[in-house]
Amino acid sequence: MLRKNSQSNRGEKGAETQAVLMSAYRTLKPRGHAIPMDASASALRTYLTTGTLPSLPDPATANG
Repeated sequence: MLRKNSQSNRGEKGAETQAVLMSAYRTLKPRGHAIPMDASASALRTYLTTGTLPSLPDPATANG
């Protein structure tokens, strides 16, 4: 029952982390970012070096 309630994340923190990541991915994908992981990794690098999160990236253009 625990795995069912936490979506197989082995705990509440894992489920919360998955919820945050899925929200970010589902926001980035419609904005044209084919690889949301790249935007996430870039945001994490910025946070680790500056201590603040960057704003949401602009929508990607068709030409990149």
